Amino acid sequence: MMRGRVDGGGREATLPLTVIGRSGVRAEVEATVDTGFTGSMCLPLDVVQSLSVPFVGQGVAVLADGSTVETSYHRARVLWHGREIAVQVLVTEGGPLVGMTLLRGSVLTVAVSPGGEVTVEEA
Repeated sequence: MMRGRVDGGGREATLPLTVIGRSGVRAEVEATVDTGFTGSMCLPLDVVQSLSVPFVGQGVAVLADGSTVETSYHRARVLWHGREIAVQVLVTEGGPLVGMTLLRGSVLTVAVSPGGEVTVEEA
């Protein structure tokens, strides 16, 4: 089971995750759970560059407000339910996000209050 917390304002559920790049380089990130994001994961450019993750391609992403942005896609690995799995990462200007594709096959529970517990279990 993976555990995280709801932020102090009670607005964002976050999970600590280990992202793995080329040559086993690792980065610890605090990722916001975004159930409106249909992809796997978003990471800021500086994290993607520090991990030297392979470039996959360019594309257009539709944001929550309906606007579109050009972004790049990369391939990384993440520790998920105790195993390393491959994920597609979108480069974004915001902080790390976990989306529904990564959450697929999991049970997400959030105690929605400041400091509330976030758990992700295999379904």
